[in-house]
Amino acid sequence: MKWNKVIILSLIITLSFLMPQFLFSQTKSDLFVDVSNRINFARTNGGAAGAAWFDYNNDGYLDLFIPNGMGNPNGLFRNNGDGTFTDVAKEAGVTNGLGNHGVVAGDIDNDGWADLFMTAMGGVFGITQSATQLYHNNGDGTFSDITSQAGVFTAGVPMSAAFVDINNDGFLDVFVTFTDKSKIRRLYNNKLFLNNGDLTFTDISKSSGVDSPFRGCAVGCSDYNDDGWTDLFVANCNAEPIELFRNNGDLTFTNVTTQAGLSREGFWMAITHGDYDNDGDLDLFSTNLGNSVGGLWPHALYQNNGNGTYTHTGIKAGLVNWEFGWGASFADFDNDGYLDIFFAGSSPAYPLRIIGPGRGCPGRLFMNNGNGTFSMTKSFGLESQYTSGVSVADFDNNGFPDLVIVTSTVLELGKPVLLQNVGNTNSWITVKTVGTQSNRDGVGARVKVMADDFVQMQEVRAGSSVMSMESPWLTFGLGNLQRVDIEVKWPSGLVERFLGQTTKQTVTLVEGTAKDLETNPWDTNSDGEIDILDLVDVASQFGQSGADLSGDINGDGTVDVFDLVIIGEQLGEKK
Repeated sequence: MKWNKVIILSLIITLSFLMPQFLFSQTKSDLFVDVSNRINFARTNGGAAGAAWFDYNNDGYLDLFIPNGMGNPNGLFRNNGDGTFTDVAKEAGVTNGLGNHGVVAGDIDNDGWADLFMTAMGGVFGITQSATQLYHNNGDGTFSDITSQAGVFTAGVPMSAAFVDINNDGFLDVFVTFTDKSKIRRLYNNKLFLNNGDLTFTDISKSSGVDSPFRGCAVGCSDYNDDGWTDLFVANCNAEPIELFRNNGDLTFTNVTTQAGLSREGFWMAITHGDYDNDGDLDLFSTNLGNSVGGLWPHALYQNNGNGTYTHTGIKAGLVNWEFGWGASFADFDNDGYLDIFFAGSSPAYPLRIIGPGRGCPGRLFMNNGNGTFSMTKSFGLESQYTSGVSVADFDNNGFPDLVIVTSTVLELGKPVLLQNVGNTNSWITVKTVGTQSNRDGVGARVKVMADDFVQMQEVRAGSSVMSMESPWLTFGLGNLQRVDIEVKWPSGLVERFLGQTTKQTVTLVEGTAKDLETNPWDTNSDGEIDILDLVDVASQFGQSGADLSGDINGDGTVDVFDLVIIGEQLGEKK
């Protein structure tokens, strides 16, 4: 049998040389085109706001929601699949006109349709106040307001929100950060609503220990210590630290801000998580007043040390001494395998007046150099616009992250800025997660993409940046890679590997459908050894497509050359 193995391995090696090698391109070019004219919308009478990308009608294209100020309709922009958008807010029943700051989307009842939660309006500098709204997606292009019966109505002015499964029961809960009640300047505590599984929620804010009153502008959700429970971060914009609440796994949290090394005070405006150094731990970037106000409150980049603590590396990274910022996002904009950073923000509010040349942020793009530092490669001329929320998503499905920046009427018209990423030749893969034991969106899942020594990791989340939600689908930049393995650690605790995925495609990974690693998926005839008989079995099914094919080793639905490569690499192994 030995000579057969040599022949087969020679074949595999030959096939491998026909594939591009696993090298990383460092191509950096002018990636973005301004296509703002495709969104017919203006945010007026409302101050700062966010945006949410989500697929409300399940057509495979990400749609965009932007809340408006009091007396003005919200915008729900259906993605037409050709790079254009149509505002369908009125027919969907979500215009409301009540005024909202933030928005987040998630499937709260696991029916396969993303629902909407909107925070109130008023905030730090506002003089008016509105209320939160929760809309249930009816699955027919319309939504129903279920705020009252759901039990998520709040006093005060919640600014940012996130859907998060804090107890891993398969239902998305709601965490909300508060600024204050604008009319009387009373501080309100953060709120945590536990999903009862029947479209109602229970307020467990006090008993859980997350009800701090420090005026939180932004929320972040991430399993910072990789213990299987999602933790909560609050960006306090009131000369306080970024708070970190460690999830104890029993519906309670412990404030570990100081122990984790996050005690630096600031006017923190955004939270974005990402593994910028590809070491397997999720790091954190937050915007601050920056050098727009005396330079006393710089931005922060916190590197996750992998032991429950963070180290501030922003100075070395070149990210701290820039203008004021609101929204911020980690994303691999050039798909070279390293996460980049974008942030923007201005504020016309008296007495700060952080807007205009030399004061407001023009919108800055920082490309990751792959060595712990970033280079500011482009600014976008937005310093005279009242910019706030930032959200990233690949709206045209070309594998490269696009950007929307929310603006409000002050010196300009309040039209959102939509930047389309035209991309380059680098590879990518986009992962959609579908939970079965876990919540259906897979929120909280950790996804690793691997090839040889190359590993990237991202988390699925609903709620990020400030007042915003980025794409629920994860896009990984892969340079010149042509094939990767994907590992998913689901909130339920199940860990699965989906092997041999080809790049430049979107894959939908359903919890529980990967081949069982314990029974060895390469042993196709279950005789306890991976041998020539298994190779013959795969070869006999070559070109076939469908479910439950024994020769479909990587679970992509087709028996192809990649399955042969996997078998060839495993020949001679025991079960």
